[in-house]
Amino acid sequence: MSKTQFIDTPCHIEDFAKLQLFARSFDHEINPTRCTKVFAFQRGDVTFGYADIVYLPVAFPVFHPELTTPRGIVEVLDGWRHHCQINTGGEGLLGVPTPELRKTFPEGQIVKAGFKPMRRELYYLDVNK
Repeated sequence: MSKTQFIDTPCHIEDFAKLQLFARSFDHEINPTRCTKVFAFQRGDVTFGYADIVYLPVAFPVFHPELTTPRGIVEVLDGWRHHCQINTGGEGLLGVPTPELRKTFPEGQIVKAGFKPMRRELYYLDVNK
């Protein structure tokens, strides 16, 4: 049995402020206005990490390389941004292939549409394992 505890840390309790200080200690930031649930990872009395559980819309658009125009990509990105602004107050995630696999999704267009790279890789839970 694991000794690591997942401690639910709502943003309105004192422990949340402590967790924010912990995150800042290694150049991270926890946004209290985001649609998240935050869990601190503790072993005994030592906090050694945390996770934002984000309940936001995620889009993984796919474009046919021979039928897609740059304008089509811009229109899709704008549409997704507007969808997120209306439905979540502005937050949403965009999943795109890694740069070496990205053929129809130039980085400049993504950033120009208002999306910022998260410096993260996204993994999905393989339910077949």
